Amino acid sequence: ASPKPDALSDEIDISHAKYCTDHFGECSLEDMGEMRNALHQERVSHAFADASGLQNPAGIEEDIQHKLLENDLAFQMGLIQDKLATEHMQQDSMQAFGINPYSSTMNLPILDGGLDEESSEALVICLVIAGLALLPQIL
Repeated sequence: ASPKPDALSDEIDISHAKYCTDHFGECSLEDMGEMRNALHQERVSHAFADASGLQNPAGIEEDIQHKLLENDLAFQMGLIQDKLATEHMQQDSMQAFGINPYSSTMNLPILDGGLDEESSEALVICLVIAGLALLPQIL
């Protein structure tokens, strides 16, 4: 549902766009993208309306506010997309290593057949000694 170029100002909900920028993650990426694109299209249409490039009927101050709002929407969309990509990579990594985040036990490849019994016992003893050595410094 992209806005029509001749009726841009009527279709951009500025209060909703401000709400989205003030409340991170509460609006969908699709809504934020549509609002950002509509604000951009409105700004570009005003810039090319005449030779001076200042054909916004509401004035230059509103143009600046809309540009800042457009930038805020683009920034938040980038943050949300990065967060989603990171979560996706974490899930893929956990699946690759056989880690179930909903389980109380984990099968790490290092300890699951990677070490024989004697080596794993020696590793546990070293970890206990290191823990005991660091314990007085923590307390």
